Amino acid sequence: MSDTDKDMELASTAGEGELRFLAHHSSPEVLSALLNNKNTTEDIVLVIANRKNVASEILETISNDVRWKGSYRICLALCKNPKTPQRISLSLIKSLRIFDLADLTRNQFIPVSVRMHAESYIIEKIPSIPLGIKVSLAKRVSGNILVKLTEEGTKEVVMVCLDSPYMTEGEIYKIISKKTVAPQVVRMIADHPKWSCRHQIQWALIRNNHAPLSRVVHFLKHIKTNNLKELYDAPEVPSGTKPFIHKELLERGEIDLEKGDIP
Repeated sequence: MSDTDKDMELASTAGEGELRFLAHHSSPEVLSALLNNKNTTEDIVLVIANRKNVASEILETISNDVRWKGSYRICLALCKNPKTPQRISLSLIKSLRIFDLADLTRNQFIPVSVRMHAESYIIEKIPSIPLGIKVSLAKRVSGNILVKLTEEGTKEVVMVCLDSPYMTEGEIYKIISKKTVAPQVVRMIADHPKWSCRHQIQWALIRNNHAPLSRVVHFLKHIKTNNLKELYDAPEVPSGTKPFIHKELLERGEIDLEKGDIP
């Protein structure tokens, strides 16, 4: 009898103490025998569910076992395990708590489709989430969830979103460019010390009707001359901003004083 055969026999009959040791076994056959053992406990199964070096078939066996259907810890471990078949992870996502879902969206080890599914489910629930939970959530999420939370326009939530290390310049630009964004959000971005100094963000704010004019005038001083000329001709730039662009170009000697034209 081979060592593996001996271990399989032991896994089929052993008590909890020996099973804890066998939960780290490399053989799928031994793990299968262990999972069929009536002495196997939730803690032992959790060890296997957390392992990143087990066959996906073993994780599928765990997910199909009626003994563990009600175990939140095992459900979460399976969702976090990159070896878990995606169809199983996707079927379990809706049973996860909101903050565990949030952590899942930033887990780079699991498939993109699983992360996106978790993200979509959170976004779907955002309108009904209490304010305090939204604030806490904003500290843990990234990507489209941060954008969605910011778009809602609740000051306490927006402040946390803008300060989040997971917020990107591209997402801030996307928020400013949305026609439905709340004016308060635009003003908060314009006053934010991190985002208001970014060229791309200043460019977007200059073209936004809700950006405070005092901030826009300040931004104009940092825009390259060629870009200022482009902004002056852009139809989406608010009409109230264009005289200040004209003045800035005049101060830079870019206006033909006799004709009043921009070269």
